[in-house]
Amino acid sequence: MMTHFTFLRLLLAVATLLMAPLSLAATNSYAVKVLVATPSSSSNLLLQFNQAIRWEQVLSELAARDINPNWGQLTKPSELAALEAERTQVLKDLHLLGQRWARQGKQDLLNSSVALAQQVRELSLVARQPVTMSYDLVRLKPRLNPLLQGDYVLTVSPRPTVVWAQGLVRVAGKRPFVAGGYAYDYARRLPLLKGGDAHQIWIIQPDGHILSSSVDAFAPEFVGVAPGATLFVGFAKLPKDFADLNQRIMTLFANREI
Repeated sequence: MMTHFTFLRLLLAVATLLMAPLSLAATNSYAVKVLVATPSSSSNLLLQFNQAIRWEQVLSELAARDINPNWGQLTKPSELAALEAERTQVLKDLHLLGQRWARQGKQDLLNSSVALAQQVRELSLVARQPVTMSYDLVRLKPRLNPLLQGDYVLTVSPRPTVVWAQGLVRVAGKRPFVAGGYAYDYARRLPLLKGGDAHQIWIIQPDGHILSSSVDAFAPEFVGVAPGATLFVGFAKLPKDFADLNQRIMTLFANREI
């Protein structure tokens, strides 16, 4: 859930983006605005460009100011409404799924769907943009250097010290990050709710990439987990008309606010 500090920080960031055009409208019209919110500064940095730019240019501006974005998150507020609409639909589908299980007398599965819905409801969403924070990689690989147009917020944060356990786990929330730990190491220590998939865990890395790992003591996979990642346990089996529900929920968690 969004902390009081984080909420105020995001509110100030969005307010700055909204107010900037009013103060500048008389003289300038900017095609791209990137608000950089850093925890170590009392004021935000607003980068403004007269035309569409490549992501490399933003990273260049940050490097010139000695700002390290490695654990940052680029978001686009104008795309948040679509995510909120998807959240609403996911919650509706979880409710319908729970009702079906209730009619079938599967109370434990109903409870699991209710618990998962609560996690989705409390999720602090942002419209994450799929960018790489490594300046060197972006300069070397054109496919990592997308064109930017519109208003963005770049939240720069320190290296996380936790990972998140979400989905059908008995106690959802933060877990200490273990350096060198694999997804299997975390997964085998997670007590699951009824219906949770005991044989597969999903890893949503801090950059939004989603990977999977089997949970098999006899054939463990060695899938790394980055600080700040989300470990997601989905339903092991779903009715045919809800077959994509796990993936849709993971997409929401991939857009979690850091």
